[in-house]
Amino acid sequence: MHPIAPFSMLQGMNSFASSIGVARTIRYDNGMDDKKNRQSWLSAGLQALADDGPEGLRIMTIAQKMGVTKGSFYWHFKNLEDYQSALMDEWEQVHTQQVMDIVDQQDADVGSKLAKLFTGGPPHLFTLGRAIRAWSMTNEQVREVQERVDRKRVEYVATLLTDIGWPADQAPVIARWNYCAFIGHAAIGAPEMSEAEIGTVVQLLTPPGKR
Repeated sequence: MHPIAPFSMLQGMNSFASSIGVARTIRYDNGMDDKKNRQSWLSAGLQALADDGPEGLRIMTIAQKMGVTKGSFYWHFKNLEDYQSALMDEWEQVHTQQVMDIVDQQDADVGSKLAKLFTGGPPHLFTLGRAIRAWSMTNEQVREVQERVDRKRVEYVATLLTDIGWPADQAPVIARWNYCAFIGHAAIGAPEMSEAEIGTVVQLLTPPGKR
């Protein structure tokens, strides 16, 4: 795994959400596609967070990188606080809920679904998760979203572990410790996991009698 957060759990979620990573350059004019341009601001904001942390969320700086005017921002967002809130909503939806939905739609066994959650994504998406976690230490709104995301991810993995055969009282404990291990793995900047390493982790997450 790259050094950040979307799910091994964070990472797997990130791999499904790779389209978030590249801010598109667009010209703001009367014929613009409002939805597309708003999405571009969200993509650019998440990229700025990954690159520079919350200090990178400067409207003029992001507008210049996108090749649009500052007025474009106010077409879609009331102010910086509104923008930050939208960014957190986007991060939660794409990096958590959409990934769980996609994994659930996979016609695969539970072991394969667990392996999918460990699939790495682009490096900036891993640094994005780490930046948001650091930001949550000083911003109450971000902290609320981070805690909700952590809870959703642990609960989701616990559900998969129950499906693969772990007792209902043990699955949440294993899921939580696995998630904590990933956060630590990301924090120390460990290298991306190989396919063989992912297989080893999935094997460890499989009940002894079903390996």
